[in-house]
Amino acid sequence: MELIYKVKKPETIKRFMTENNIPTSILQKDEKNYKIFVNNEIKNRKDTVRKGDKIHFLLEDEGLNANVKPEELALDIVYEDEYLLIVNKPENMIMTVSKSTPSHTLVNYLVGYFQKIGLNNMVHFINKIDRESSGLVVVAKHRFIKFLLSNKVDNELKFEFKAIVDGILDVKDFDICLPIKKQDDSFIREIVEEGGDDCSTKYHVEKEFRNFSLLNLEVIGKVPHQIRVHLAFFNKPIVGDKIYNKVEHQTPLMLCCYKTNFIHPITENVVDVKLDLPKYFQEFIKTGK
Repeated sequence: MELIYKVKKPETIKRFMTENNIPTSILQKDEKNYKIFVNNEIKNRKDTVRKGDKIHFLLEDEGLNANVKPEELALDIVYEDEYLLIVNKPENMIMTVSKSTPSHTLVNYLVGYFQKIGLNNMVHFINKIDRESSGLVVVAKHRFIKFLLSNKVDNELKFEFKAIVDGILDVKDFDICLPIKKQDDSFIREIVEEGGDDCSTKYHVEKEFRNFSLLNLEVIGKVPHQIRVHLAFFNKPIVGDKIYNKVEHQTPLMLCCYKTNFIHPITENVVDVKLDLPKYFQEFIKTGK
């Protein structure tokens, strides 16, 4: 992989690397020099660049994820370039491997895809969504790209969700700002007054049908089960939630990460990806099952 930048002002390459947080430890190197090219000519860090120059940094391969078995699956990739891909994860797919689930996870399929396209780097997830939910997962193709994206604040790297909840909400627009903590000796989360992780779930009611509501949601924070816990706290749990909803529905969890928007960390272009409402959402709205 190589990083390609367009220079905006005259300066030394060393200064350019410092300003763009590029460590020498990730660069390829021959016997004498790091593999840095300016307008296709090899340069060293003491050399200068001018406005409009194109500078290329060749990165060392990381190797594929250790202890992850490559597996094949036709992934629904909705965006891809040299640095990133965005995949639409189906509902009821685990993202990462564990002792109990060493295969058939999203990372198994992504490692298989990386192997297929000849990319010898690790899979780096920028965001994670619950096993039961579906939607967009942003994947960095190198740890440096993950570093750049992970240092963006929440309002620079946006994710929006659709959810269908039991009941009709009295307040149609609201920002739920309640801290969440994991229960002792359990994976279940709950609202707490002290000691929890601060997070925010902002919702807007888009549609009401029968005794259900379709919501659009924006989140700040990366707390597991955040949306599910916040909505259940107000007695409006998500349809199909087998943990926080006492009403049983024979449906998948009605929660989907359908939109992401951010500035590309290398090209500085806007990445704006949006999914249509999932078919199982549409079917539930139409038939109730």
